[in-house]
Amino acid sequence: MGNRRKNIIFFLENILYFTLIVVLYKNILGYQDRFLELNIHPLLILVGIMSYRYGIHLGVLSATMATFVYMYMYSNLGNDLVVFFYDFKFYKFILMFYVLSFVLGRIKDNNVEKIRDLNETIALTHKNYKSLSDNNSKLIYLNNRMKSQIIKSEESIIALHGIANTLDILDLEEVLTNLIEVFKTYINAEVISLYSVDESKKYMRLKLAVGENRKLPDSIEISKYPNFQRIIKEKKYGKRDGENLDIPVFCAPILSEGEVVGVLNIERLSYEAYTTYTEKLFEILVSWTGKSISNAVSYSEKIKDEIYYENTLIMREKFFEKRLKEEEKRAEMFELSYIFIKFKVLVDDLKEIKLNIRNVDKAGYLEKEKLLYIIFPATKMGNRELVKSKMLERNLGVLEEYNEG
Repeated sequence: MGNRRKNIIFFLENILYFTLIVVLYKNILGYQDRFLELNIHPLLILVGIMSYRYGIHLGVLSATMATFVYMYMYSNLGNDLVVFFYDFKFYKFILMFYVLSFVLGRIKDNNVEKIRDLNETIALTHKNYKSLSDNNSKLIYLNNRMKSQIIKSEESIIALHGIANTLDILDLEEVLTNLIEVFKTYINAEVISLYSVDESKKYMRLKLAVGENRKLPDSIEISKYPNFQRIIKEKKYGKRDGENLDIPVFCAPILSEGEVVGVLNIERLSYEAYTTYTEKLFEILVSWTGKSISNAVSYSEKIKDEIYYENTLIMREKFFEKRLKEEEKRAEMFELSYIFIKFKVLVDDLKEIKLNIRNVDKAGYLEKEKLLYIIFPATKMGNRELVKSKMLERNLGVLEEYNEG
C-alpha cells in the first residue's frame, strides 16, 4: 500500500482502538480506578500490535498516543500530573510503551528489509535464469544443426557437402534462413544482410540481417548505389574496392530463372577471415545458393494456388503458420526483430483488402476467426504504429486492429 494510505489507516486504527479502550474501562466495566495499574495493560498490548504491524517509526508514534491516553486517565481520576513521574508504578507503563515499540518495531523493519532483499534476489535469479535458458536454447539449436557435420574444418569436403544439403530444400523461407546461417558459420561474417529486389529494379528491401552496427539502410534506392546497380545489371558478384566502408566486403545477386530477385551482402568480416580462400568459398556458396533459391521459387510458383487465396497475396492458414514459425526461428537464432500485427476482417471478399505492404512482408488469413495476420520481417518494434497506420489508411471500413480481450 502507498505510504499516505498506510498512515491514514494507522491513525484511524489507533484512534478507534484507543477510544474503545477508554470507553470500555471508564464507562462500561467501571474499572477506571484500576485502569492505571492493570497487570497486562491493554494500551501496552495495542502498542505492541501496532509496532509489529507498522514498524518502529509508527510504533513510537503509537506509544506516544498511548502515553497521552494513559495520562488522560491519570488526570481524570484527580491525580496531579506534576507528581506523575515521581511514582515508578505509574511512569513505568510509559517506559514499557516505548521499549516495546522499539523492540517489536525493529523486528518488523528487519523482517521487511529481509523480504525486500529476498525479493530482489529472486528477481535477479529469475533474470539470470531466463538469460541462461535463452542462451542454452540457442546452443542446443546450433548443436542440433551441426550434428551432421563430422569434420568441421573449413577445407573439409564433407563440411561443404553438409552445406549443400542444408540448401537442398524447396521451402524458400527455410532456404533463406539456412543461407544466412551457412554464410555466418563458414565465412565467419560479422554482419550479413539479404535484400529483396522489386520487379521494377528500383528498390531493395531488407529481408534478413545479422550483426550489429550495420551501414546499409533497410530500404535502398538502387539508383543511388552504383555498386548495386552494376551487380544487378551484370548479375555477377562484387567486392569492396578501396576503403569505402559503406560498400559491403562481398555482395552477390540472387537469381531465379535468370532474374535478380535479391542481393546478399557480407557487410563486415573479421580481419583474420578475409583471405583468398574465403573469397573462393563465397563464390561457391553463392552459386549453390542461386540454384537452391531458384528451385524453391519455382516450386512456390507451382503451388501458388494452394498457398494464396484466389487473386490475392493472402496466404492460407497452414502456409502462413509455417512462415511465422520460420520468422520466430530467425528471431531466436539471429536476434532479428520483426513486427506481427492482427487485423479484424470486416468483409467476406478478401479481394477488397488492399495490402499496402512491402514485397518482403507476408499476410495470412484465419477463416474461422476472420483475422488477417501480417508479418513485417526485419522491422524494428518502434515502427509498429507506422506500418499499422499504412495498412489501415487504405482499408477504411474493411479492417480494424484486433486486440485479444
